[in-house]
Amino acid sequence: MNKGKMICSFITALAALCFMPHKTGAAEVPFTNETINAQKLWEYMTKENPYQHYPEWPGKEGIYESTMPPGDILRLYINDLALDTVVYKKGIFPNGSLLIKEIYTEEKKVSLLTVMYKAKGFNPKGNDWYWVKYKPDGEVKLEGKVELCIECHVGVAENDYVFTGSIKK
Repeated sequence: MNKGKMICSFITALAALCFMPHKTGAAEVPFTNETINAQKLWEYMTKENPYQHYPEWPGKEGIYESTMPPGDILRLYINDLALDTVVYKKGIFPNGSLLIKEIYTEEKKVSLLTVMYKAKGFNPKGNDWYWVKYKPDGEVKLEGKVELCIECHVGVAENDYVFTGSIKK
């Protein structure tokens, strides 16, 4: 094969790779407001697309102490859709955004996972957030339109119900 054909073949192969569908871990919208449920979400975020591979909230990497509620020790993972909103200060999280908070014991063991998943049309009164609280083994403690979560987070409704940091310019 001559050098020109080799370069052409290489460029064609590289272009094909670039445009192949791929799963990055978070830019997709795995559930709609009709299909979301805690068990499916658990399977998605622990087996199909493990949340531990997601980025952490910029500036909050690693385990840190929460200010709300005060005293919790946590780590916050977010998918790529949510990350884009945080980095570019878009003001509101898009459909498919996923925020996963690991809450730790003083011994640094995960005691709970609290999850916010944005599902367009799920609950317009609560900015369409679907809330779940899991035990580390996946047992569901709370899910859906959880009034306890909404009542606490309504204080930051102008920040799309998220305490961690401003998502507005």
